[in-house]
Amino acid sequence: MFCKINRLAGRIAIAMGLVLVSTTTLAANESDYPKNPVRLVVATAAGGGGDMVARLFANKLSEELKQTVVVENRPGASGVIAATSVLRGAHDGYTLLLAITTYAQLPAIQENIPFDAKSDFIPISLIARSRNVLLVNRETKVKSVPELVSAISEKSAGFNYGSWGNGSTAHFMGELFNIKSKVHATHVPYKGSGPMMSDLLGGVISFAFSDIGAAQAHFDSDRVQPLAVTGGSRVDKLPNVPTMGELGYEGFDFGGWFGVLAPRGTPAEVVDTLQRASEAAGKDPAVQQKLTELSLDPVGSTGEEFATFLRKDMDTWSTIAKAAGIKTE
Repeated sequence: MFCKINRLAGRIAIAMGLVLVSTTTLAANESDYPKNPVRLVVATAAGGGGDMVARLFANKLSEELKQTVVVENRPGASGVIAATSVLRGAHDGYTLLLAITTYAQLPAIQENIPFDAKSDFIPISLIARSRNVLLVNRETKVKSVPELVSAISEKSAGFNYGSWGNGSTAHFMGELFNIKSKVHATHVPYKGSGPMMSDLLGGVISFAFSDIGAAQAHFDSDRVQPLAVTGGSRVDKLPNVPTMGELGYEGFDFGGWFGVLAPRGTPAEVVDTLQRASEAAGKDPAVQQKLTELSLDPVGSTGEEFATFLRKDMDTWSTIAKAAGIKTE
């Protein structure tokens, strides 16, 4: 009897010892993070705005983590390909997602997304935000937002606005403008900001909300006129152009963004390391200067701040989508 008890006690002790060793090893492995290169999966193609932000950020994050951070481009399906590829990998902190605005927009406009934007990822840091500028073709003879509203009201059939695709930020802003102004300008979607800008310059479309970075080469053009910018303050490159808020159009403080996410299930200690390193990388003066040169507003947030931002951002897109009836297949 006693022998059996002793053998049982011995087995329990061994089992507990194995659990303790396993737990200790796991903790040691997490505290050693990162001992291998980290992949930063980007939802945009090489050479694009998101790619430039990713590589700039990755270089500084490598310094903070004292480990190589490799950028991997996985464009397509409005960011779905990149997000799902990260979720399919190990949730160990060695594969991260550089998400863009569509991450928060998709749940508002598309059904059957293969991931839950609210629960499948952990916010690490918001790197930067982008602004938009309302541009009008000069042939319209419009020189202010009130004049644009009056012109659309008088001749709505002759006014249309462009976007870089159904469900894009420019589409949301155009529809919000219609709602706030109580006018109806027809939406013309394009496959990218380049074709949209070409048709705006050519007078095919009357106006558009364009990303400032994509539009800045045309600010001095005699073919387009900047009327207003989004966000809470004026833009240094357009000091004389008012914000939409200054003109009485509330709700135009949203826009594009770039942020780092880790898949849910990543160990807490690893998440903490990533959040501290990412915040430091995003707040680095040289990084912020480069982001500013790209016409972006640098942020470098904490994980908690990014989580709060994401919740508000998803609510914003959802509200506008419902009000305007924006849906994609």
